[in-house]
Amino acid sequence: MTTLYVDNIAPNLQSKISAPNLQLPSGSVIQVVNSTAAQSVSSTSQTLIDTGLSATITPTSTSSKILILFSTGTIQKSTDTNLRTLVLLRNSTLLVAEGVGFAQTELYTGSTLQQRIQGPSASFLDSPATTSATTYKTQFSSDNSNALTVMYGNATSTMTLMEIAG
Repeated sequence: MTTLYVDNIAPNLQSKISAPNLQLPSGSVIQVVNSTAAQSVSSTSQTLIDTGLSATITPTSTSSKILILFSTGTIQKSTDTNLRTLVLLRNSTLLVAEGVGFAQTELYTGSTLQQRIQGPSASFLDSPATTSATTYKTQFSSDNSNALTVMYGNATSTMTLMEIAG
C-alpha cells in the first residue's frame, strides 16, 4: 500500500476542465429551480386556463431528465362544481392530464354551501431532450359553468424543477 502525504492542495488554474463539462453520475441533481404563485385564479369555463404556476429551467444536457414537483393551493368550489381537469405542460406539450378527486371540507357561506379542498400535489419525470429554456406550467378547468377558484385566498402554490443527470 502506498501512502500519499501532502502539505497543501491547490487548484490547477490551467486545467481545461470546466464545471459544465464534468460528467456527473446518472441520477445526480445538476440544478434546482423553484417557483411560487399566490394569486387566486377563478374560472367558469370547461376550457383549460393557466393557474399562474410555472417555472423555467435550461437543461445542461439533452440526456438530462427534469423532475417536476408541484403543489396547488386551496381550491374553492360551489357545491355543484368540480375541478374537471388539472394538467401539466412542457412549453405547449401536454405531459399529464387527469381528472382529479380530493378530500374536501364543506363550509356554509350564507345560505350557499361552499367547499374548499386542498389542492393536489404531484410529481412527474420528464425527458425534454433539449438544452433550450423549457417552461413547465399547470392549467385547470371546471366541470360546468359555476365558479371554481384555485389558490383561494391567495394560498401559495409551488413548483420545483430538478435537472437530473441522465
